[in-house]
Amino acid sequence: MEVLAELESACHGGNREAVTPLWKGHVMNSAGARPDPEAAAAALRNSRAAQAAARRPRALPIRYAVAQGLLCAGGFTALGVSMADPEREGLLVAIALGCLVGLLGVSWSGMHHGGVAPWFVPRGTRPSWLSWGLPALPFVVGLLALIPYGMTGGLIGFGVATGLVTCVQGAWNQVRARETS
Repeated sequence: MEVLAELESACHGGNREAVTPLWKGHVMNSAGARPDPEAAAAALRNSRAAQAAARRPRALPIRYAVAQGLLCAGGFTALGVSMADPEREGLLVAIALGCLVGLLGVSWSGMHHGGVAPWFVPRGTRPSWLSWGLPALPFVVGLLALIPYGMTGGLIGFGVATGLVTCVQGAWNQVRARETS
């Protein structure tokens, strides 16, 4: 009975007046069977195990992070070099476009593998400088390279820094996922 009360409390926020208990003559399924306390306890254990498994990060193979980093660096580098080399501009823009479309494909594949598409991690799971500072690093590098080298240098700096940050974040996430598994 204690398990059923806990299930009732979890499902209805403890509002006992609005809830008619299942064990007082109501049936649980179409066959007319009354709820079994052991089955309810097993269902509660399974539910808690599923919630714990959903909260635990899954280890994504490192090849995803490496591929994302290389495609991002290659795409933005080709885009930056295309501005400096008008003779091969069309080819370099096509290469950049192919790399960046590939980056989107690899990113989608990685999110599909993990089952989720996280944007920000829950508070307290890593330092705030890592959540905000590391993603801002490519923009800072790109802006610093933009000053002396123009748009070409800015795009190349942004692409290479983004590629490195993506690899670092992928390795960090893989280590963290293995520690919690």
